[in-house]
Amino acid sequence: MNRLGRYYSVRKFATIVATTALLAAAAATLTGCTTANPTIDGCTPVKSGSVSNAISVSANYGKTPTVKIKSPVGKVTTTQRTVIKAGTGKVAKKSTRVTADFAVYNGTTGKELSSTGFDGKSVPFTVDSDHVLAGLAKTLQCTTAGSRVVGVIPPSQAFGTAGSTGVGAKDELVFVADVVTVKAPAPAALKAATGTVVAPKPGFPTVVFSSAGLPTTTVPATAQPTAFEEEVLIKGKGAKVATNSNVIVKYQLVLWRTGKVVAGNDSWASGQTAPFNTGEVVPGFKQALEGQTIGSRVLVVIPPALGYGTAGQPSADILGTDDLVFLVDILGEG
Repeated sequence: MNRLGRYYSVRKFATIVATTALLAAAAATLTGCTTANPTIDGCTPVKSGSVSNAISVSANYGKTPTVKIKSPVGKVTTTQRTVIKAGTGKVAKKSTRVTADFAVYNGTTGKELSSTGFDGKSVPFTVDSDHVLAGLAKTLQCTTAGSRVVGVIPPSQAFGTAGSTGVGAKDELVFVADVVTVKAPAPAALKAATGTVVAPKPGFPTVVFSSAGLPTTTVPATAQPTAFEEEVLIKGKGAKVATNSNVIVKYQLVLWRTGKVVAGNDSWASGQTAPFNTGEVVPGFKQALEGQTIGSRVLVVIPPALGYGTAGQPSADILGTDDLVFLVDILGEG
């Protein structure tokens, strides 16, 4: 799904939000905190340990944390989690949806890799390893809303031997998070768009599904539009997609110029759905989905200004003048 935007994915911390410089933090007491994590409301968190306890984090929840890491941190074989400040809200159990502010550091160098900025723009997560890195899920699981926690995550529960931007194959991650809200798990995702069929607009690209359930999007032999255009082919009956929310979709991307699918951008052909956050994709894709309802099928034409801009995306053969034609089934909340 990373081809949709700025290479962001809820599966990888480094691509969840744009890197933001830490704000100046007020002086606060630094703490390594608790050595035991008792069962909370039937949920048993991963244990704290000497490595996570050694990370000094300011305890002023809701403020940009002051984090002191003696790098390199010790090696861990499984995620260690230490509670810096315990909240009194709902418990983040497996598959619950949380919003959190966070900062992530390379445990080898101590360098900050990504941060939400702790400025009230918390990021939504689903607490399971199908949606986020396993170590992030372990750190968040069994944490109560209003808590600040720190996790030390081994490569095996992060990016593995492949590493990622700013993260080597042998680097631990340090993940500091303020859990803001906890909500019930999202309903199971739909298998396909379902709802009220809507007549297509004249002059728009057409979509035909084969007997095998595979779509073909055909672009008309006319000049590409210069503005954003969208049509709803099926109006779903589910909840509206909120601003900056996690969604699960099937999508196909066709270039107006070529009339062809961009390689690697056809969920129907791959048989896979794609989870992502609507706040972390190209602006036109965000505009297309937010406000639509779960179950809907939409077809959208996105001009360069709301897509990849004048730079295009050369690795995908997308020019800076290309309109993007997206067919999207909105199947659920992530």
